[in-house]
Amino acid sequence: MSGLDRIRRAEPADSLAIAGLHGREIPWGLLSQLGVAFVATFYQALLASPQGFAFVAERDGRIVGFASGVLDWRAFYREFVRRHLTLAVRVFLAGFRRDRWRRLLETSRYAASGTLPPAELIAIALEPEARGSGISGELVRHVLTEFAARHVLAVRVTAGGENTPANRLYERMGFRLHSFMEIHPGEQAAVYVIALPPGAVRHAVPS
Repeated sequence: MSGLDRIRRAEPADSLAIAGLHGREIPWGLLSQLGVAFVATFYQALLASPQGFAFVAERDGRIVGFASGVLDWRAFYREFVRRHLTLAVRVFLAGFRRDRWRRLLETSRYAASGTLPPAELIAIALEPEARGSGISGELVRHVLTEFAARHVLAVRVTAGGENTPANRLYERMGFRLHSFMEIHPGEQAAVYVIALPPGAVRHAVPS
């Protein structure tokens, strides 16, 4: 991780920088398509919630990567809608006009699935300059260590079926393929799950 200043726990004040990075590096994701204001509010709510957390990688004082997690999607959804009802309704109506409501409902059904662990590694993204230096593995390790510290026994993560770098990263970090799913029709996603016995996550795996 040459040139990396540090990896630290994200704070609500980091939400705009995280949202910008999410939008630039995961533009195909539904969250990005809902607009930067929504993404920033989402991360601000996540970082202020007992259900969520994130870690950021800094280089020269600038955020160059992040990874986020949620303990229980259903609990976080309820909390988010209660605190940000006006924004949630506005985004939903905009999505309805743009034919995004279906994808929103499909994503919600997946997130609240009772057949998968409620805890999820939500997203990981790096600036191009930070790739290939081990930062992604280090960020995932921090997220998994946080889950273990909160007594979470299993965590899921989803990657595009053809996203080879992401799939390899999760496999190296100890995730095992659970299934392939069509969260959205015609779009194959690989769903991974990792069991977290106490003290299981100790060392970063290079990416």
